[in-house]
Amino acid sequence: MPRDEAEAHYLLRAPLNDPEHVLQQIAAMRKISREGTENVQGVRAVRYRGILDHRTATLRMATEVRTRMDQARDAVGSDVPVFADACVDGRGRLVQIRMNVNMSGARVTLTMALSDIGKPVRVRIPRASDTVPSPRSAAS
Repeated sequence: MPRDEAEAHYLLRAPLNDPEHVLQQIAAMRKISREGTENVQGVRAVRYRGILDHRTATLRMATEVRTRMDQARDAVGSDVPVFADACVDGRGRLVQIRMNVNMSGARVTLTMALSDIGKPVRVRIPRASDTVPSPRSAAS
């Protein structure tokens, strides 16, 4: 299945755990403020905080999950606030992302760290006998 056709089945969970999806969401942050500097995995970084709107938080979400999110939004009368932090190093590279939401005490947090930027990636393809098909990501 092409990754751009996969859907998210949970809030703050990218379809197929695709990091590019998370980067698209972070790029759409609104009401951004600079929150200071901190060390992220040994790298000095500036942390920016913003909010994801409902459309961005539910980007490529499966219909049934989006419907529940729409109902939650309608129940509170506004978007369920999803806060996002983006940590950027001195060279302007994103080194960490954190998104979180609190819906009536149910908290969800996603953290994604980016390291070894620009270095080649080595991937070991598992033997077919070591894999299990995922019914949610399989093409219908």
